[in-house]
Amino acid sequence: MPDTGSENLRISFLFKKYLNGTCSQKEADEIVSILEDSENDISILDEVSNQWDGLNSTQKDESNLIENELIMSRILDKLHHRIRLEEERNAKNGAGSRISLSKVFTLFSRVAAVFILPLLIYSLYLSFDKFKIKSSDAGHLVWQTVKTPAGMQTDFILPDGTHIWLNSGSVLKYPVPFAEEKREVSLSGEAFFDVFKDVRHPFLVNAGKMNFEVKGTRFNVINYCDEDITELILESGSVQLTYVDYKGDKLTTPIKSGELALLDNTRNLLSVSKVDVSKYTAWKEGMLIFRDDQMDEVVRKLNRWFNVEITLQSPELKDYVYTATYRDETLPQILELLKISAPVKYNITDRKRLPDNSYTKRKIVITRKK
Repeated sequence: MPDTGSENLRISFLFKKYLNGTCSQKEADEIVSILEDSENDISILDEVSNQWDGLNSTQKDESNLIENELIMSRILDKLHHRIRLEEERNAKNGAGSRISLSKVFTLFSRVAAVFILPLLIYSLYLSFDKFKIKSSDAGHLVWQTVKTPAGMQTDFILPDGTHIWLNSGSVLKYPVPFAEEKREVSLSGEAFFDVFKDVRHPFLVNAGKMNFEVKGTRFNVINYCDEDITELILESGSVQLTYVDYKGDKLTTPIKSGELALLDNTRNLLSVSKVDVSKYTAWKEGMLIFRDDQMDEVVRKLNRWFNVEITLQSPELKDYVYTATYRDETLPQILELLKISAPVKYNITDRKRLPDNSYTKRKIVITRKK
């Protein structure tokens, strides 16, 4: 059985290194993974709060605050989820759960007070200051990068007023200064765009082999570098999509509201179809929606959502179609529901500590139930 005190000391050490900007990428991934693990004792979050609270404000590098905001917003979501669970237990079990609920609520209030106000102030500063970055070369175009770690989501506003939601493991880049002649961004991953209408400055999105121009439009783009397809789902407005076909010709085609444009990057083939847009955009509201999705697609989304490694051991499961809607459910809850509604069983392998003291992803193997 692991020593909780030693584990808390290690987490405290890692989080302090993270806040000081001295940790490695593996250590940063580890601290995020540990903080998101609902099985961890709440004292871990208390220790994290102590570390942040005790850090001198002059040591908090402004360049790290955006990433800190992403991590802590997810932690606060977890705390809120625990409060809801404790309330349910309280209703069922009576006074016996009140102490636990009180402890969770006290910690939630403390963490919220410590994190939300400073980050809100800094977010407003970024919005009004238009994300200006000092450059040693006057007039030189600088590209600003916004990243979301695996298993997390965030949203932010560009200097022109465009609202963007970034999904797990995504990277968005845009130039500073922004919107002087044209508004241009580059995306790797998944993002939802609510583009501020400006007829004088077209909004251009570069998403791998798919590029498009919009004015005032709401749409979702999926362009992960480790996948063979790029997708554009248009909620409203209009899009002029440009790509190079299998003949090497550069083509432009209009996409209408309610349509999905899917580009096969291996064959350079584009297909356009009518879809239920809400299925593709619900993630920004904290929901996972599956509508007759094949199991390999379900696994792909769960892997990204929870930052785990799920594999289908039985090949025939890939063609099994699944329909469900999830909000706030944990991964174990979703796996149990999946086992009830589909002919599958699963086995979870705990994370392992590596020689460099980082942790592997949690692995889940799904097989067909005989």
